[in-house]
Amino acid sequence: MRIPALLLSSAVVAGLCCAALPAQARTEAMLQVNSDGRANAKRNRLVLTSKASGGRDVMVVISCRVDDMLTYGVALDFGAGAVWAVEGEDVTISRDGGEDIVQHMDSRDDYLTLGGSKAIGLFRQLLAGKSMAFAVKRKFTASFDLAQVERHVSRFRQLCNPR
Repeated sequence: MRIPALLLSSAVVAGLCCAALPAQARTEAMLQVNSDGRANAKRNRLVLTSKASGGRDVMVVISCRVDDMLTYGVALDFGAGAVWAVEGEDVTISRDGGEDIVQHMDSRDDYLTLGGSKAIGLFRQLLAGKSMAFAVKRKFTASFDLAQVERHVSRFRQLCNPR
């Protein structure tokens, strides 16, 4: 548990705060198998959606090529529109049982992207956990409860992880 969450939990228990902690938004998933992708390459895709604390719809799409399971691509949409710097943004990624990671992602219109070996290593770790969260500029956030969509995540890992 992160320190701010621990402090807030302690405040609730001690009666210093009158409101209970908000529940995490429901995560929904869609799995696309052998679907058309860029450059006429068939892809397997895991699409995760949720709500940000401000009510914005947020989404992360993780894909791998059908003919090359080691070619990963990730698109992250905070539902904020085209607000990203042309040179991309640093994204803070929170994961189960580990330190936060800061990863630079490229900007593509309304969303941020990551591909190649960085995407493979990072998202294999993230998909092995129970939740993942993303933040940019401490203003835009997105979190996904993987335990709610465990069946979809497990199937995607089978399709996109040759080991």
